[in-house]
Amino acid sequence: MVEVKSSGQPRLARAAVNSLIAARLNRPGTYGVFVAPYISDASAEICKDSGIGYIDFVGNCWLHFDSIFMEIKGNPNRFIRKSELKSLFKPKAERVLRALLHEPGRQWSTAKLAEKVGVSQGQVSNVRKLLREREWIQDRKWGIKLTESLQLLDSWLANYQSNRNILYEFYDMGSVGEIESTLATICHQRQTRYAFTGFSGAARYAPFTTYKTVTVYMDNVSTTNLGDLPFKPVTSGANIRIISPYDEGVYYGTRTIGGQIVAAAIQCYLDLKNEKARGEEAAGALLEQVIKPSWQ
Repeated sequence: MVEVKSSGQPRLARAAVNSLIAARLNRPGTYGVFVAPYISDASAEICKDSGIGYIDFVGNCWLHFDSIFMEIKGNPNRFIRKSELKSLFKPKAERVLRALLHEPGRQWSTAKLAEKVGVSQGQVSNVRKLLREREWIQDRKWGIKLTESLQLLDSWLANYQSNRNILYEFYDMGSVGEIESTLATICHQRQTRYAFTGFSGAARYAPFTTYKTVTVYMDNVSTTNLGDLPFKPVTSGANIRIISPYDEGVYYGTRTIGGQIVAAAIQCYLDLKNEKARGEEAAGALLEQVIKPSWQ
């Protein structure tokens, strides 16, 4: 007995499994199989836990009945809906993700979430639909609550596009601490919004290693006002990176630590993953020491 769906997302997989289980009640001895273009690990577990087999169009399968057992896994998804991913990780959609990850235990109504992050209720509804299909949220009449924080963060990280930012690079002989203090002072004097990120931000949350490059988000950046900074513009060998952000969402959840403004741990984590020189290790430390405990 086979149930075919146009997508193998967990919500549809669960619906197919329930349908097959119900149908088998009237046909003892039959075996149910879920078929879709691609079946994710989460959907595969839903099938296995219910004793339902699965087959997808890229060659993954799990069949277990009578004396037969067959399992093939690891074939990548060739049917990714790029438009769907783009919708989930567009700047305004990311604002919704930031709020959910910042307060994963909070129950959000569509209206409150839209107001909090400065997007339309329609935008929140679109994100809500995509998260519901993946079973990453608890979706009720009163609103939503994030339930699969790590899966959402992992997916966002895999699709995060730091190249949307505009990057300006400089060099200065001062120490990291001196440079950061100078930048913070200048921003305060100019009333310019800023936030340290990458190693500069993570060091405030979970010191992991020494670092040599200062990274900071800064508003109202232009070649004109950057020319007033006491740093030397360079095309290589920079130890200062000033980022003009692609969206103001990067400032969501900023904190003041040691008198300086730091991006949220989630944002620092995303930016660290693009860092060389132990960036991935530092990101891992930030995840384990700060982000995960904040979800408990």
